[in-house]
Amino acid sequence: MKKSLLKAKVRQFFGNRMPIADTVKLQQKSTYILPTSAGFLLVGIILLMMIAATNYQNNLAFLLTFLILSLGLVSILFTFKNLQGLIFKIGIVESVFAAQMLQVNIHLSSQSKQNHFTIGTGLSASSVYFTDVVRDQDNQIIIPIPSQHRGWFKLPRIMATSSFPFGLLKVWTWFQFASPVLIYPKPVEPPVKAEQGGYDDEEEGATKVSGSDDLYGLKTYQAGDPISRIDWKALARERGLFSKEFVAYQSQDLVFDWSDFPTAEKELRLSYLCYLVVEASQCHYEYSLRLPENYIGKDSGEQHKKKCLEALALFDFEKKSEARES
Repeated sequence: MKKSLLKAKVRQFFGNRMPIADTVKLQQKSTYILPTSAGFLLVGIILLMMIAATNYQNNLAFLLTFLILSLGLVSILFTFKNLQGLIFKIGIVESVFAAQMLQVNIHLSSQSKQNHFTIGTGLSASSVYFTDVVRDQDNQIIIPIPSQHRGWFKLPRIMATSSFPFGLLKVWTWFQFASPVLIYPKPVEPPVKAEQGGYDDEEEGATKVSGSDDLYGLKTYQAGDPISRIDWKALARERGLFSKEFVAYQSQDLVFDWSDFPTAEKELRLSYLCYLVVEASQCHYEYSLRLPENYIGKDSGEQHKKKCLEALALFDFEKKSEARES
């Protein structure tokens, strides 16, 4: 009990000093330095050399001892300055589905106009990615972070560390980006697709949309049409240059409704609807999404898909967050 309380106090102390922003400039108050195992070994060697030099009154031993000691003292300055003056800025982080890995793009630059070497960045000391930061250049590093639940995901704290130049000391700091990332529900294929009537080809009342399923006919070639769709036989017969037109058929009313899965619990319903939205978007279908107190009209394309996925990700998210915290 006391150990966990002490650990919580330590985390709170470091957490209060940890910078939280989308652009983090490392400062002295949030940067820490300690000797590595090699550094502690060097301290022990210096003490033994000092004792031996004192006992034997050997000037050369004193000279060598103070030379090594000065090397360690200079290492403190260089190691600390190697991490100081760095700027960490979050880049574009694409939303992913729950349980997938977020690829967090971080831009590193130097506000001190100097080069920084062997900078490790990661979620912990055992999983850091090293890079050199060259002055006057946009240096980037990508850190994979596992996502968990749908909704707004607060990025965990990130560690930056370095042992340059001699590996005798380790300097490190913790920081956290302020902007959350939206996580979509995990797509799960329904056991039986909702009877939308939108997956049968050429059914009565169906509409044609651009696709690659069926050959619809020929059209006059236009600049930009794929070469693979040119009708070379017609060109060889000197009938002109034509392109093959392919279409897919869908029903006029493709609606993904919350009530299509009455027996499934809430999160599973969202996963089913997420799967249907992704599948319909890949087939270039027009579709709509109906949720309790929210309806997204019929449309297609990446923007429409993103709008639907955002609605699924944020469905009752505030209530879900409060339940998890309690």
